Amino acid sequence: MLYYHRINLRLHWKDAGSRFLKTALLSITTTTFLFLVGCGGASSTSESLTDTNGDPQEHSPDTNTENTKPEPATEDVADSSTDDPAIEETTYQIAGTYCSCGLTSEKASSINRDTEGLDYLDGVLVRISWTDLNPQVGIYDWSYIDEQIEYAEARGIKITLAIMNGPYAPKWLADEGATFIDYVIRNDSRSLPLPWDDVYLSYYKEFIAALGEHYKDSNTIALIHMTNATTNGFEMQYNFSAETEAEFQNAGYSESALIDSWKGVVDAFASAFPTTPIDLEVHPVFFSDEVPNEVVDYGLKTYGKRFGVFAAWWSEHNALNVYTGAYSLIQRAQQESFASLQMVGAVNNDIGSSSLTTDELTAALELAISNGIYYIEVWNADLINSDLDVLILAHDTAIENYKASLAE
Repeated sequence: MLYYHRINLRLHWKDAGSRFLKTALLSITTTTFLFLVGCGGASSTSESLTDTNGDPQEHSPDTNTENTKPEPATEDVADSSTDDPAIEETTYQIAGTYCSCGLTSEKASSINRDTEGLDYLDGVLVRISWTDLNPQVGIYDWSYIDEQIEYAEARGIKITLAIMNGPYAPKWLADEGATFIDYVIRNDSRSLPLPWDDVYLSYYKEFIAALGEHYKDSNTIALIHMTNATTNGFEMQYNFSAETEAEFQNAGYSESALIDSWKGVVDAFASAFPTTPIDLEVHPVFFSDEVPNEVVDYGLKTYGKRFGVFAAWWSEHNALNVYTGAYSLIQRAQQESFASLQMVGAVNNDIGSSSLTTDELTAALELAISNGIYYIEVWNADLINSDLDVLILAHDTAIENYKASLAE
């Protein structure tokens, strides 16, 4: 699960006995894994992965076709909460193997049956659309999150929460006066509110405050990926045609306007969740690193070690060749606070540029370790791929060894 290394350190181990056994059994495997990837790494011949994570519904390499909801376990689950009051100068050492599973909706669950047999799994990324949670002005439906928390607590795992924005923003915002822009992505027509629009920002901040009022004391929500009105509602970048980009510019876009929007969103989440780690995904915006640089600088200076940086495009090739500026922000955050990662895609998932080879997955995991980053979201398709068991278990053992080192 996600672990916080506090000044008065206290670690809460999940399934300590089984994990101890697993660590012992895999210690040799881990050593071999670290040696091999240290000597080799991914091939540099893969194509540039510029359109990385994409839309979770379209892009998720999830081989579970139904993504059916699990039944909560009937046995008791040990409470891993702490009675310690929040400590203002907390150091958050984020670590865990998490599932990047499908979008939670009325018919689907991020926490699905595919992953319930994975003893090493520390948590699941739960993505839920803003419009599902806020279907009408001032009306909130928390049942989606409540159900995911119920499933997580039954399994003894945590969740990372991400509110899907952009095309998942409520359409009633337009009736309230917010300005939307239409665009096409993968032949699908969509629309999103302008991120600097005052009406949009007012209602989004109101929603975030309500969300925090309901869940700020949850011990199950271990991390929050902050989101804004972007192309896929999850990552920072905008994938527009030249015509739509020009329209976006004419509607009032400037780097300073977008930076101010992000600062307001960061402030809203930080205020709503005063003791929960928060991070945001970083990408170049229209081929410029100015927006992510300024927003990350603001977050780190304002909220310190509770503010982290998230990369949803993680691969060795992307870090070293494509998103070098964002990679520098990841490295900076890991030094000053924390960083979190999501694999750019799954192995052999037939989704074009976002699929990885086994060697590339190995190199991505090793690059994370070499940077001291031990929180990573692996796609559901890879977690249930038996051919990758040794690789993923070895990486998870490295995570467990890291957690154990914090306790020494």
